[in-house]
Amino acid sequence: MKQVFFNILLLFIGNNIWAQSSIDTVSYRFVYDVQAKIFERSTKKSTDEHRLDIGKNGISHYYSFWQSRDIHVLDSIHRQGGSMNDYYRVRSEQGIEPSYFLYFIFKNYPQTGQQTVDYPNMELFQYQEPMGQDWEFVEGDTIILEHPCQKAICHYHGRTWTAFYATDIPISDGPWKLCGLPGLILRAYDHSNSFIFNCVGIYQNVGDAITMMNEKRRVLKPEQAHKLIEQIYSNPDDYYRSKGQKTATYDEKGRPFDWSKIPKRAYYESYSTEDKK
Repeated sequence: MKQVFFNILLLFIGNNIWAQSSIDTVSYRFVYDVQAKIFERSTKKSTDEHRLDIGKNGISHYYSFWQSRDIHVLDSIHRQGGSMNDYYRVRSEQGIEPSYFLYFIFKNYPQTGQQTVDYPNMELFQYQEPMGQDWEFVEGDTIILEHPCQKAICHYHGRTWTAFYATDIPISDGPWKLCGLPGLILRAYDHSNSFIFNCVGIYQNVGDAITMMNEKRRVLKPEQAHKLIEQIYSNPDDYYRSKGQKTATYDEKGRPFDWSKIPKRAYYESYSTEDKK
């Protein structure tokens, strides 16, 4: 099951060489340990390492470090004319784990108050939307990485989130799309306990470039992008056929793969009418 979803991304990346354009320089980097359900009915969570890079000019970039490493290795192998076997070998040698978080989120881009989301799947999707959530300040405090933190709650795109933010880090940002509080969000989780973000590292004066893929992308409205992404996960063969391409997926025994047996994915958010706000 895990390999099936991993191959969905490889279908796209394997046919593209990703040029990068620099849009800012990293001043601060916050590293998050992430625990997330892959499927709605799963009793287990997968782990990932995510990073929030804060640029000197106010742009921030949130992404899976595992996913970023994976893409760079595959892109490098592709540029050198290597095979997928070469890719799997290097990936194993470097201990790179698969990531299920495919989004690259750029906040305050292309302008302050807006966020741009790149999502590489069968093709490169992009959408833009306003930043932020409507937070309610509630009683509760804790200390995270020696920073005193206050508590807040919001309802956002179908989920209720709790966040702990550090007022002594005056950066109004946080993991994933969460932001807008008077301090950096160091811990956040949804009330179904499906997604948990814990900051485990803080770095200053990093100096790396914040880059964006300089590739042709399909620009959509947020609800259109999420609907299409859900369709791809439920049956990528149908997606290819809708674009006039003949394709088929087979299981390990060479039989046509039955996509109806794939359990329903657990998504961070929903853009249905009742969940949109």
